[in-house]
Amino acid sequence: MRSRRRSWRELLLLGLILAAGAALRLYGLNWDGGQWLHPDERQIYFITNSLRWPHSLAEALSPNSPLNPGFFAYGSLPFYLLKWVAVLLSSVWPAVRDPDNLHLVGRPLAALFDLGTVVLTYRLARRLGKGSEGDSGENGVQWGALFAAALVSLAVLPIQLAHFYTADPLLAFTVMLTLNLAADVARGAGGRRQAALGVALGLALATKVSAAPLILVVCVAFKEQGTDRSRSRVSRSTLDALLTLTVAGLVTILAQPYALIDGRTFLADTVRESQIAWGRLDVPYTRQYAGTLPFLYSMWQTALWGVGLPLGLAGWAGLATALAGWLRRGTWAEALLLAWAGPYLAISGILHARYLRYMLPLVPVLCIVAARGLVKSQASDVKRRSSGLGRWRSVVGPWLLVAATLAYAVAFAGIYHEPHSWIAASEWVYRQVPAGSTLAVEDWDTPLPLPLDVDGRPRRIEEYDLRVLTLYAEPDGSAKWQGLTANLAASDYLIVASRRLYGSIPRLPDRYPVASSYYERLFAGDLGFELVAEFTRGPAWLNPRIPPLPGAAPAILRPDESFVVYDHPRALILRNAQHLPAADLLRRLEVPVGAQGVAPCGPSGRPSLRWHGP
Repeated sequence: MRSRRRSWRELLLLGLILAAGAALRLYGLNWDGGQWLHPDERQIYFITNSLRWPHSLAEALSPNSPLNPGFFAYGSLPFYLLKWVAVLLSSVWPAVRDPDNLHLVGRPLAALFDLGTVVLTYRLARRLGKGSEGDSGENGVQWGALFAAALVSLAVLPIQLAHFYTADPLLAFTVMLTLNLAADVARGAGGRRQAALGVALGLALATKVSAAPLILVVCVAFKEQGTDRSRSRVSRSTLDALLTLTVAGLVTILAQPYALIDGRTFLADTVRESQIAWGRLDVPYTRQYAGTLPFLYSMWQTALWGVGLPLGLAGWAGLATALAGWLRRGTWAEALLLAWAGPYLAISGILHARYLRYMLPLVPVLCIVAARGLVKSQASDVKRRSSGLGRWRSVVGPWLLVAATLAYAVAFAGIYHEPHSWIAASEWVYRQVPAGSTLAVEDWDTPLPLPLDVDGRPRRIEEYDLRVLTLYAEPDGSAKWQGLTANLAASDYLIVASRRLYGSIPRLPDRYPVASSYYERLFAGDLGFELVAEFTRGPAWLNPRIPPLPGAAPAILRPDESFVVYDHPRALILRNAQHLPAADLLRRLEVPVGAQGVAPCGPSGRPSLRWHGP
């Protein structure tokens, strides 16, 4: 009877955890008013809408097939899954038939997968805890699994990324599914679970190639299955591992067949993305990582902004403890977690592109090891019959960690209570700036104002004379700045949509000496522009100012660009108050006369507006 009561209590608590997670993930899903302001999400929607059923088998097996996404920066599974779900829903949900409403399918799907990750985190923590928690017992295993699930459910990074249909939530789900099945196999599961493990691994690889370290997880699972067995059993485990990996390979091909059929594009895209990630191919959207430290940058950003400092410190400490424990005892539970977390962190931590979202597949593992550490500490205090501070820490500590994570999650969710910064800025422009005025906007950022219906009528950016500032152009010399200052002098307003350029260009003063000086002088008011409107979203501390803006936060408290620039950017509108002529602007910027430089142009010969990120 006691066991049954404990089971019902456990299920009830897990249900409450999932309910809280669902509320945080589903709240504000239309966070950008359907504008598709996340570049990766937008790319997925464009490609998914372009997919069509081929007319023949020959066409389907051709690189020119309408089912070929022709884009392999990540796997094809996110495209096909979204298309399949949208087609199924379109028969009962007419709104989905409109291609512009694809986010109504994608974002709930991302939230659903992320909730699945919460369940899988609970299950894996429970599976790993049995037989490896020592003195904590069954009750400790139960609470450890519930705490791990609660921490993942309330962690901010999964909540934020569940609001975008990108590859990341699906990757985290398939990674956790693979780890769960690997744990089953390690404890002796038979052929069906082994085949399912191959399927899960194949789906993860078809989502993103960064799931490749999971191959090591499969090897560890079958090695554990063959431990302390006869030679024939070890040979059988080796054969089973090879069969599982074969299944994974077949599933990967089935889930993204055009990686083979259109191998040239697949190879070119894969090589290009790899070069960008490692910093061998220079692109504007990774220049904000100049000067950041390998490993430490990603780990600190995850701890401070991704999950909140209390959980972040507990998670990284727990991972270090797991590594130390494995080196001493080599338990199968620690080996399984480290087989994934170790290689993945080693690779992603040393990459030049250090997007915070790359850490998402590690968040469930960090929550598991943090919860395990708390439960073990509690069991140790009980065994020693600790009193006073030790007893208080072991009993109250886990709940304080959950409460701190919840408080951060609720504060973060507040950003979705307000209009997107770019929508608010666009409405301001349409109402305050007369049509026909000249607007200067920055290349490689979203041009504002966005297309909106304002005061009952449609408004578009085409109402204004747009001047594009190609600030990333090189060399940063006279020819470049003669054009830029001419555009600045002619503009009535300058719109800085986000920190993308002023947050990265000053990090490269040797490459951009004039552009770095330009931002300092612009925000100091030395170029005749004055700040007339500033738009943020949610609590101000979630997007603190960075240099060269006045009142910048200390370097250690500045969030990664990818954390703020999609759903709560800081948009600035500056009025050209003095209308200084181009010659005066050149003089104030101290542009070296005679230095050569030509701004790059788009395919049409005009400067191109781009906003992209891998």
